[in-house]
Amino acid sequence: MKYHFTTVVSQEHLFKLMGLVVSLKKVCLDYKLFVLCANEIVYHILKSMPFPEVVPVMLNEVEDEALLRAKTDRIFHAYCWTLKPVFLYHVMVKHPDCEYFAHLDADLFFFKSPDAIFNENPEANLFLTHHRNSREFLKYYGLTGVFNTGFVGCKNTGVALRAVEKWKYQTVVYCPIKEDPIRKLFGDQRYVESWNEEYPGVHVVQSIGANTALWNITNYRVTAQEDGIYLDDTPLIFYHFSGLTIISRTEFNLNWYYHIDDEMVLEHIYKPYLEILAKAMKELNHYFPWFIAGFLPREHTPNTHYYSIQENAI
Repeated sequence: MKYHFTTVVSQEHLFKLMGLVVSLKKVCLDYKLFVLCANEIVYHILKSMPFPEVVPVMLNEVEDEALLRAKTDRIFHAYCWTLKPVFLYHVMVKHPDCEYFAHLDADLFFFKSPDAIFNENPEANLFLTHHRNSREFLKYYGLTGVFNTGFVGCKNTGVALRAVEKWKYQTVVYCPIKEDPIRKLFGDQRYVESWNEEYPGVHVVQSIGANTALWNITNYRVTAQEDGIYLDDTPLIFYHFSGLTIISRTEFNLNWYYHIDDEMVLEHIYKPYLEILAKAMKELNHYFPWFIAGFLPREHTPNTHYYSIQENAI
């Protein structure tokens, strides 16, 4: 399968983007990762890195009058959320020869090929992942919604293009940084809840190994097998490291909500990711020693799960 992936990255998330890049390179054969650079420095760093599959794009290439107006009425974080469907639509229009597209949040990490996701229903127009919240997170359905838009997949069809175009328009008009219980909105996320009713061929991904994250990982038994990591009897395809904070090049806070007690989750999901992040940070520091964005001091993070790795492990 041929993929064009999109993501939106600020300088604060550049290190995590490196993790995504490393993971895709290992599991995906035919793809491009288009990166909308929210800061110029991200563009210049990516242009100088040896990543032929990565295509950095300057922010001014997609900003029009409507976006520039929106930029003035929301904080930077909300503006980055606004840009997710904007950039996905931009790439879909610019590259009509590709078979499948998907927005990926920068803090995703692939353990298996994304082929398994699209092969569930190759003729579907749109692909969504359910939050599958664990018991502790059930209350968030009413706030953050049913689906998580850290991943939104599209087949190259007119239906998918129309859906993403409308999603783009909606987020430009309104993209709240906090939950809006009156309009039942949260950032860019809850707009996609209407897709099942509005568009044919919307596929809710069945694999529990797609978009696994802190809000659902406790539902599953994690094991390491010869061919990869499994959740119950299902291969882990990609993990969403939402809530992971980088304190320094060897220090992290894994989760803003709870301490992760499952040693298998730590050893086989989080630890490999942290080691790759640490190596990426070390490499970037070698070439760009002045780049210090992306760190949050420990005193500004919750003390839920502090975790450090040894320097010699990098």
